[in-house]
Amino acid sequence: MFLGISADAWSYVFIGVLILAGTITQGTIGFGLGTIATPIIALVRPELVPTLILLLALCISSYTLSRTFRETSWRVVSISTLARIPGSVLGAWAIASLSSDGLSIFIGCAVLLAMTLSSLGWSPRPTTLNTLIAGIASGILGTSTSIGGPPMALIMKRFNPARTRGTLAGTFVLGTLISLIALALNGQISSTQVSAAAAYFPLVVIGLIGANYLNRFIDRHLLNRIVIIVAISAALMLIIEAALL
Repeated sequence: MFLGISADAWSYVFIGVLILAGTITQGTIGFGLGTIATPIIALVRPELVPTLILLLALCISSYTLSRTFRETSWRVVSISTLARIPGSVLGAWAIASLSSDGLSIFIGCAVLLAMTLSSLGWSPRPTTLNTLIAGIASGILGTSTSIGGPPMALIMKRFNPARTRGTLAGTFVLGTLISLIALALNGQISSTQVSAAAAYFPLVVIGLIGANYLNRFIDRHLLNRIVIIVAISAALMLIIEAALL
């Protein structure tokens, strides 16, 4: 107990802070909610992942797409969306098959992989084959861990920033819907997760407003490095805890 509030309640407050920070980050550099929040939430409230983040990310991506619709490469979106279907089926199967500790280790490893991809200077061309591969990987990671952005972002490094944001938003909106359908069909969505998403939705709105204001002041390269450090640290903690307990 602290200030009359139980530790259980404080965990939900802490998650709210994470979601607010992750939303501002994603609104600024195009990603961050899943990579920051998912491994930490998996440590304190594993029953909320990945559905909580997927639902909130859907809201953020829909808002971003409404602002960048004309900049979106619908060719990349359509190809990756088709590829996301088998990937999402595999991701939903992974959640249903893995134990709690196994899922924690999987999420931790997925975050480490995602951060490695984000840090690579390698920039494969957005050919049909590369887009299909990225779409499948995005489906597996997005459905099982809510972190499906890095594989798609990797093939968009040649795009200008506006086109990247629009195309990522398009792939996120359609891809997240597919992931949620796959999870629902496998019985992996609970009323607790949906209620939590509804409760935290106002923080997403505040975060997006804050991102619009802070965009002009934030050093994106520095913020990107901070996100990578935080995400890797949380992922390592998640893996260690799951392996030792």
